[in-house]
Amino acid sequence: MISTTSSAGLSSEDEGDEPARINALFYEADRLEEIAYRLFDESSRNAAMWEHFNQAKAVADAKRTEAYQAFMQLRRRSRG
Repeated sequence: MISTTSSAGLSSEDEGDEPARINALFYEADRLEEIAYRLFDESSRNAAMWEHFNQAKAVADAKRTEAYQAFMQLRRRSRG
């Protein structure tokens, strides 16, 4: 499982790096999702493959959610 990071308590110097961190999170989510879907090409379609796909897809979805939440938090801060 991939650990997630929190952007709570960012210092002003860290805020400049936040867009790059968010982009990296979205990139990682895309990469993980690609790996999940690649399972269809590399495995026979049986119950074990579907379970492995569901687990891989859940990790990708969690990373995408983390990226989106960080993006929205940065957006709210920049509006305020």
